[in-house]
Amino acid sequence: MLTSVNCAVLSFLYIYLRSTMKKRLTFIFILAAITVTGILIFQVYWVYTSYLTAERNFNRDMVYALQESLDAYPLKVSKLPASLAGKSPNLSMFEPISDEPLPANSYGPNKVAHNSFRMNQVPVSAANLVAVQEMVARVITESSQKPVNMQVLAALYKSTLTKYHIVHPFKLVLINQTKIQPDDIAAKVKFSKNKDAVKVEIADADQYLLSQNITPALLSIILILLSGGSLYYMGLTIRRQVQLDGIKNDFINNVTHELRTPISILKSTHDSLLHFSDLSDVDKTRRNLNINVDILDKLDKNVDRILDITRHEQGIKRMNYELINIDQLMTDIISRFAANGDNKIEYHSNLVNKLIHTDSYIIDTVVTNLVDNAIKYSREDVNIQITTSLVGKGWQLQVKDNGIGISDQNLPYIFDKFYRVQSGNIHDVKGYGLGLSYVRLLVSNLKGTISVKSKPGIGTTFTIKFPENE
Repeated sequence: MLTSVNCAVLSFLYIYLRSTMKKRLTFIFILAAITVTGILIFQVYWVYTSYLTAERNFNRDMVYALQESLDAYPLKVSKLPASLAGKSPNLSMFEPISDEPLPANSYGPNKVAHNSFRMNQVPVSAANLVAVQEMVARVITESSQKPVNMQVLAALYKSTLTKYHIVHPFKLVLINQTKIQPDDIAAKVKFSKNKDAVKVEIADADQYLLSQNITPALLSIILILLSGGSLYYMGLTIRRQVQLDGIKNDFINNVTHELRTPISILKSTHDSLLHFSDLSDVDKTRRNLNINVDILDKLDKNVDRILDITRHEQGIKRMNYELINIDQLMTDIISRFAANGDNKIEYHSNLVNKLIHTDSYIIDTVVTNLVDNAIKYSREDVNIQITTSLVGKGWQLQVKDNGIGISDQNLPYIFDKFYRVQSGNIHDVKGYGLGLSYVRLLVSNLKGTISVKSKPGIGTTFTIKFPENE
């Protein structure tokens, strides 16, 4: 037998467990938030460092390509000796020789050549031909002192860039070597005696780098968005879990309070019969037993309602469609609430055909729950209007009251199982928080939809729409 002390203990345990669970979920959320934030920061840092690396590699390749072009320039603009362009390339070299007698038949007897040179033809192998040609071309270009032909150099540079897979507009500018800055893409002209240098000017380099690295950048952005979206969704989930945990604990607390009253009454009547009543007093005994039966009937109905919800959720309980007179059903429902003369309940029917093919038990349960809620959450002057009407090919049922209304903060959750509008530990309105959840489930089983509009202090209107009446 549950006593008031037991209820107090359960209430304390409920508050303690709720506080502990909330702290635990808060810790999990903070830890997850730190983890995901770290992932986001790392991903952004990785994208940034990848861009800087790509920029450095790009500048390095541009400088390498420019230096290669300058090395190839003399060979492009110089005319090499014919001996280096034939099938048997050779290089003519003059070798100094000591005094040597001249032929007597040509120069006379005893003639000697002083300080003379001998020309030797040195063959150039294929492996060394290019290096020799470049050396000779550089010597020729340096000795000619002609200005650098920027068009020829630009063509060479463009061709060299393709080897580095770089295709982007550029401009070559001839500057003095002393004006080269650390971040410039430039190279010295080795064959120039004027200390010239060539600088590359590039427009929209950042856009080019982005276009070349668009795939990894997009993947990184997608990962960042997914990480941020995961954090947001996780936050919503944890927040929702905290709310559901609170709703569940509220349900337990509500059940405790709801059971306290009938159990206390049953205990009192039993104690009265056992210790203080004369069992020969039939009227008093019958009165106490009737009270017990009434209390037990109410408990039995509450248990049946919870079991009905489970059956409907699991699809065990099937619909029982039949033709019913909707006006008669509404009249019967209103008559059950007519015992309290303070309740003003009006019914208006705009249906031409009063016969509806539906489940009478479900319609009865839905309307009864909505009217019962309207009475519970109303002021002294209860005014409830029930209306049926045609909507398209179907029909709708509307229950409107002038109660205390529902705030915008609570309105999205009123159809959630176990949810009740928060009012601290005050339980002036009895219930388990199952009514509207049960109503939505029943309406859904009839393939209908339910919506609600409410304004605090003015009232609430529930609108239920059902498909075509077959």
